[in-house]
Order: sequence, then C-alpha cells, then structure tokens
Amino acid sequence: MIDNHEEFVKRIATLIVTNPQKMIREADLKNLYDRPLDLNFDTIFNEVHELLNKIGFDLIKTDFQDQFYYVLTSEGKDDNITPSQYGILALIIALSKEVDENIKIEDLKEIFTEVWDNDVQFLINNDYLRTFNELGIIKVTPLGKATMKNVIKDLQLQNLLNLFENR
Repeated sequence: MIDNHEEFVKRIATLIVTNPQKMIREADLKNLYDRPLDLNFDTIFNEVHELLNKIGFDLIKTDFQDQFYYVLTSEGKDDNITPSQYGILALIIALSKEVDENIKIEDLKEIFTEVWDNDVQFLINNDYLRTFNELGIIKVTPLGKATMKNVIKDLQLQNLLNLFENR
C-alpha cells in the first residue's frame, strides 16, 4: 500500500520504465490504487516527469482513440527504425494531421506500394502504426508519435513535399 507522495511518484516512475510497451494510459495511472490518495495527479505527474528526466528519459503525452497516453522516450532516434521507415512514418503522420486522421489502408498501400511489405509492415508489426481492418483505416499510435518527436519538431505535409521537390 502506498501511503505517501514520494512513494507514489517512485511507483509510477518504476511502472512506466519497466513497462515493455514503453507507454501507459493516463486512466490506468489515475486508477492504480484501490484507495484514493489525497494527491493532485498533475503535481504527481510533473514530479514523475522530472524524475525520469534526471535519468535521461522523457515522457510524451499524446492522444489515441479518445484516450491519453504517456510514452517513454529518450534522446536521439530509435535504433530499431531505419531512415526510410522514419521517412514513411513522417509522411503518414503529416497526412494524418493535415488530410485525415483516419487514413484508408488502401490509400496508403497505393502510396507506399514498393515498401509496404517490408517497411510499412514493420511499423505495423512493432505498433508504430495500427490497422483497424473492420474500418479499413490505419492510425499512428502513441509510440509512433513519440518516436518522431526527436526527429522533426514541426511536422507539416507541405514542408515534407517541399523537401522532396527540391532534390
């Protein structure tokens, strides 16, 4: 049983760091314990964020499917993703921001025909992208959004198109 503020901060930080998915829902954090502590969640979360920063991690808050998630990241790029996969993810994020959050799987398959089986499928298999086959759409997951945070700060479709146009 967690009885004080400091223990609660450490418990949440430990839970986030040891979570193999690198993310946790805000609702799960708020409902961690049976008995509510007289603690302000925003204050607790700010202290968790500061504690994680001290050991070289960052916590990104993002939304997905009408819920908020906290994703654990570190400085630099994710070594599991190739440069071309970063480019694909950047284009998909820009499309979802500026065209439609619910991108049709068939549209993406048409755009990324040459790299679908390897690169895009890797992003799906590793939960950077998630398919909703019953709806025929693909969405960028919290992990995918957080991965791009260190690469491109202000991701806009027009900027990406200009970049490719100037080559």
